[in-house]
Parts: sequence; structure tokens; C-alpha cells
Amino acid sequence: MQSVLVSQTNSNGYISGYQDTRKPLSPDKEIPRYNPQLLLAQLSDDADVFLSVQRGIAEGNYEEITRHFGKHIYLSIRSIESGYYSANQAQFVLQNFFNINKPLSFTFTTYGGSGSTPYATGRGSINVKGNREFMQVYVSLTKQKDRWVISQFNIY
Repeated sequence: MQSVLVSQTNSNGYISGYQDTRKPLSPDKEIPRYNPQLLLAQLSDDADVFLSVQRGIAEGNYEEITRHFGKHIYLSIRSIESGYYSANQAQFVLQNFFNINKPLSFTFTTYGGSGSTPYATGRGSINVKGNREFMQVYVSLTKQKDRWVISQFNIY
């Protein structure tokens, strides 16, 4: 039995990916593959920010993430740091996190929100002092002037 990654949208506009292993695949049927990046790009003008943040987390590139910070941001890092920070302070906190914790993988799996507060959540793994640990990330955006910026960034 093979797994297929499919997408699901509910009446509130939430989009999520999940593994469906209930039915075996037929070798003569082509099954469309779920591509969250493509789906996101088709749905919203905030897609560039989420794709950039996803790439930044996966690569441990804090600058790729922090260039999307608003003037102030709520930042929570694994119960170590938590609170409202200026963009410069938050950049320093995130830089320290990635200097200690090396990402092994990361992908956003859920996109939601509508209008003024889109968000994305995802999971991945990091190397913490030689041990692999799993993390979950929540990112929400707000519009400042004509630009989407990160208003909240949490790593659990």
C-alpha cells in the first residue's frame, strides 16, 4: 500500500495536507500530487513571504526570515525566549537560535486565515547538541502599508 499526500479545504478556508493510506494506488491511474507551495502561490499574495520563511527555516538562514519582520514582532522560541521584540532584537534572538540548533528539515503543512491575518504552521527537525529533535513552527502575517510582514513567529 502506498501513501498519497492530498489537500483538504474546509468551509473556513483552512488548507492542510495529510497522509491518506486507506486505499491502495492503482498502477494505471495517475493521481495528482499535493504541492503546498504551488497551492499557496495560487491562493494568496502572501505566498512569497511564507515560501521565503519556509526556505529560511529549512536552511537555518535567519536573514531570509527576519527580512520579513514587521517593526515589532511577537517571538516565542521553545520556551527559552518569549515576548514582543523590535525587529532588530528579534533578529538577534533568531540568529542565536540557529547558531545553536541546526535545521535538518522543515516544511509548512497548513495555511489558513483570511483577509488581514494569514498564517502557516509546519514541522521539521533540528540538531540540538548532536540529538535530533522535532519542532513545530507557527507564523502569522499582517499587512503594513502595501507589504505583508511577520507579526508572530513561534517555534515549539
